[in-house]
Amino acid sequence: MRPPPLTAFLLGTALLLGAGGHAALAQAEDARAARVVTTEAAPRHAAFSRLLSRFVNAQGQVDYAGLKQHANTTLTPYLQWLGTTDPSGWTRAARLAFWINAYNAYTLKLIVDHYPVRTIWALTPGPATPQKEQSPFQVPVGPVADTVRTLDEIEHEIIRVRFAEPRIHYAVVCAAKSCPPLRRAAYTGPRLDAQLDDQARSFLHNAAKNRIPARGGKLALSRILKWYGSDFGPTDAALQRALAPYFDGRVQRRLAAGAYDLRFLPYDWALNDQGAE
Repeated sequence: MRPPPLTAFLLGTALLLGAGGHAALAQAEDARAARVVTTEAAPRHAAFSRLLSRFVNAQGQVDYAGLKQHANTTLTPYLQWLGTTDPSGWTRAARLAFWINAYNAYTLKLIVDHYPVRTIWALTPGPATPQKEQSPFQVPVGPVADTVRTLDEIEHEIIRVRFAEPRIHYAVVCAAKSCPPLRRAAYTGPRLDAQLDDQARSFLHNAAKNRIPARGGKLALSRILKWYGSDFGPTDAALQRALAPYFDGRVQRRLAAGAYDLRFLPYDWALNDQGAE
């Protein structure tokens, strides 16, 4: 099959210019991918941002009752777009933003479809612990990129495997109080790095989720950082070094040196619901 005119032109240029031409081709393809994302994804993510700003408060809690009433006109169209969109040709940042948004949007759907519930674990029988058997995270939630997915597949088989970006643990939200706060805007490729850094600061400085430092020269960290500590590094010291950029002064220096002893807080699976008592 004959390549599209732009690709054919760039390919010819690359062959003429050698290694420099290949670099130019790669840059041009990245620019083309960015234009595709801007054209196709930005309006859809903007619609998801409007939903989030409407139904999520400043603390990251969700008005599930209100969203349930308006899901067909606010959430469903975005989910339909996720289901029929192939992000494979987009930039890396845009693809990662797409999958984070997909996880968060389908978690909202999962809760809204069963609301009112006290916890996401009420959707399936079994204990309120993260395990595969009888897990709501193993329930097929709907199509993303033309394939029906589960939340575990999106997080563990796609996001964590393909992108190796530990800051996603500050961004994916499983509808629990101990989760990071749900951001009041969709993630987008051009702003993803800044958004993830902002989420990291918000989560790590939230004393209800992390105490950095805690009493006695220790850290009391979210259990998320225990479950997925290996994503940040192979040791407790490596985890602390990953947290250091989000702090200042003596705390930053001690984190960078891996000088704290760690303990991990209990995980509260109660729903991140504005209507909860």
